[in-house]
Amino acid sequence: MGPTLWYGDKLLALEDNSFNGSDTLRLGDVITSVLQHNDRAAAARFMEKAAAAEIGPAGAWDDPMLMLGVQNLPTSFKFDEDPMTMKMVGLSQRIPYAGQKGLQGKASRASAEAAREEAKGTVLELVTAAKLTYFNLYYQRQSLEFVFAQREIQKEILASVTARLRTDQASQADVAAAQADLWRLQADILSSEQDVAAAGNELLALMGLEQGTQLPPLDDPDFASLSQPSETWLANAEAYPALKKLKFQGDNYRYAASAARRMRWPMMEFEGSYGFREDIPLDPESMAPAMKADNMVSFQVNLSLPIFSGRQQGNMARSMEAMRLSAESEYDQMLREVKSDLATLYSRAQRLAQSLTLYRDRIVPADQDAYRSAFASFATNRIPFSSLQMYALNIYRDKLMANQIAYELARTLAEAEKYLINPDILSAQ
Repeated sequence: MGPTLWYGDKLLALEDNSFNGSDTLRLGDVITSVLQHNDRAAAARFMEKAAAAEIGPAGAWDDPMLMLGVQNLPTSFKFDEDPMTMKMVGLSQRIPYAGQKGLQGKASRASAEAAREEAKGTVLELVTAAKLTYFNLYYQRQSLEFVFAQREIQKEILASVTARLRTDQASQADVAAAQADLWRLQADILSSEQDVAAAGNELLALMGLEQGTQLPPLDDPDFASLSQPSETWLANAEAYPALKKLKFQGDNYRYAASAARRMRWPMMEFEGSYGFREDIPLDPESMAPAMKADNMVSFQVNLSLPIFSGRQQGNMARSMEAMRLSAESEYDQMLREVKSDLATLYSRAQRLAQSLTLYRDRIVPADQDAYRSAFASFATNRIPFSSLQMYALNIYRDKLMANQIAYELARTLAEAEKYLINPDILSAQ
């Protein structure tokens, strides 16, 4: 079993590559393939890993410094001539007592979280693109089927008009007009086939498959109704990755500004060393006794004077603070826009659903009834050919309109779910 995702009020199970050899291609199959094989998803995951790898180094202390050397060595390069000559080994360490390293680590962690949200956003974009491309191909194929169905109706009309011409009940102009309508539908078929091919190529590219791969028939999309916007909706909307990314960016800038302010403090460095001294040997001329030379230790603390760097770090802190305010302002505006989009999408979906119901349940059936009645009336010479043409074209026109409304409804639901799906359950494995 592969990953799962919320679609409307339903939880869809995405099975890995289940479309291979299957009779139909489901939306869940497309989403699985996109998340597994689309290189944009892989690139986003790599960027997330790269940002996470920077957390440790950002907050780490500077390495200690090992010192090896000789002090007070005479030009004769003899270690036993001067009692102050010594071999020295020491260590020095900078101590970030101001806490800037911890703040830099927090800033890096917030940056990594922002990269993680960006990766989630990429996944959501790909899921939305998968839905839209799937819907486009499905409804393009539906349109093509409607054209084929209309062609059969037009063939029926042409046959009837031709038969009536033999009995002088129709004119040659009627036959020519019926034939022209049939050819016009043939041109529509060619155009629709091109649209289907283009939509199929787009879906293959999105799924990471080679062009020319045969796609099985698509399952009919099953849409859950779009519920009324509520506080729960708004809470889900606030988890939208683009919004959370801005929040983490604001945290990153805030910690970076604090770290820059702390770096205006004097830098502290501790040093310690141990010196090895040689005993001074007996002087043969003065017969002075040998001098015992003890080893020596030394310690010191260095404090930097931030005379020049203080202003630089102050400017950096002000820059980071301005960027934080910018991120927060952008977050507030985006949140308003997301809520506005959700309200608009809900209203649009409700009206599209009502229009689709009218077309499917009333308008198209009425067109079909009207055509059947008109065909019978035409056969008994009670209505002219032009009226029969009009009734036939009404079926074609309204079927295509219903199909377009269904496509727009599908797109609207997909756009709304972009804000509401929990991206944490959209991991590619």
